Amino acid sequence: MVTAALVALVSVAACGGSDGDTDRTGPSTTTTTSASSTTSTAPAPGSDDAAPSSTTSSAPVGGFEGRTTATSAPAPPGSSEVALLSDVRVAGQPGFDRVVFEFGDAELPGFDISYLDGPAHQDGSGEPVTISGSALLEVRLAPASGVDLRAGTFEQTYTGPGRVEGDTEVVTEVVRTGDFEANLTWAIGLDRRVPYRVEVIADPPRVVIDLATG
Repeated sequence: MVTAALVALVSVAACGGSDGDTDRTGPSTTTTTSASSTTSTAPAPGSDDAAPSSTTSSAPVGGFEGRTTATSAPAPPGSSEVALLSDVRVAGQPGFDRVVFEFGDAELPGFDISYLDGPAHQDGSGEPVTISGSALLEVRLAPASGVDLRAGTFEQTYTGPGRVEGDTEVVTEVVRTGDFEANLTWAIGLDRRVPYRVEVIADPPRVVIDLATG
């Protein structure tokens, strides 16, 4: 369940198998949550939103500031509909690997993110899900789905694979483990447990997770 304060928005995003969303430009106001402070920034038009953020953190590693503890935030103010997933991307960046969840219709979900102490399980059935790696970071997004159920339709908004890989150092694969009752869940497989940071971007709507490689 989504329970904590809204994180800071900073400009970042990645493109699976590439070096990031360097083609996305223009202003976007974002908020980033950190262990001790909140900062708001509004990048200048034309800025590169693939640049690392300046999130304050609880576990600086090799210049990367992140956390290994659980973090959560509600859906941003003004979000009234289920956020519909449109894309999942994974890519390596200097000093970190990046996972991007992109949504359509200008809606953003809240999130709960935490390391799992055991295996991942499929929502609904409870069946264990095999994911490569020695550590698992679970990402629960709500209200969110990869299927649009409005007006009695059943349109898949996310048509990509349930297992996503990229040119990464610590991320092994990103695996969908649930899309049930407006709770969308993915698990990030990792070679080891590393600090991470979360950023939410409004335009286009994205939840971005960076994982330290240092």
